[in-house]
Amino acid sequence: MAEFIEKVATEWVEIRAKHLRVRKGHPSFTQMKQLRALFEADPLPVVSSFWITRDKRIHFKPNFPSLLRPAVRRIMDV
Repeated sequence: MAEFIEKVATEWVEIRAKHLRVRKGHPSFTQMKQLRALFEADPLPVVSSFWITRDKRIHFKPNFPSLLRPAVRRIMDV
């Protein structure tokens, strides 16, 4: 799956135990700060991620909490 995401994503952020890791792309400092605040306040699975494709669509790993998806969309301006 990682190889597929690497091919189609322009930005890819992975969350591991509340730590953000940018796997691809360059989110702004403000976006990263807002994402950190969001993930510190809400529980997440141990490992999850989201990525943005060239057509500006955001995709989430299936285990990404559905309640947090709208907030991530607002932060990433997608």
